[in-house]
Amino acid sequence: MLPTYLPILIMMVVAAALAAGLMLGSWLLGKVRGSRTELMPYECGLDPMDEPFKRMSVRYYVVALLFLLFDVETLFMFPVAAVFRDKIRMGWGLFVYGELLLFLSILFIGYVYVWKKGALRWE
Repeated sequence: MLPTYLPILIMMVVAAALAAGLMLGSWLLGKVRGSRTELMPYECGLDPMDEPFKRMSVRYYVVALLFLLFDVETLFMFPVAAVFRDKIRMGWGLFVYGELLLFLSILFIGYVYVWKKGALRWE
């Protein structure tokens, strides 16, 4: 059994040694001693206008998360659309269509709820 797994073991040891060697080489050769200008944040060739860690409104993150949520949920419709024609031939067409309408109605209710709560307003 050892001869079967010996090439895998050798490859893992070589990969670990290569990773460790590259990290060590980067640490030894890559020391940066930059000037104050080189270490400053770059903003289109101008001096920075604001502090680098400016506080942002929570609404920005809420809108981003809502976008991801609705976007990922909308991706659910593509597999359903891909198999819909085959499901019609097998007699499942009405069931799949009803499930898709149920999913879209839940998604729409969530969208209306978020809209009414004011999470999509930029104030």
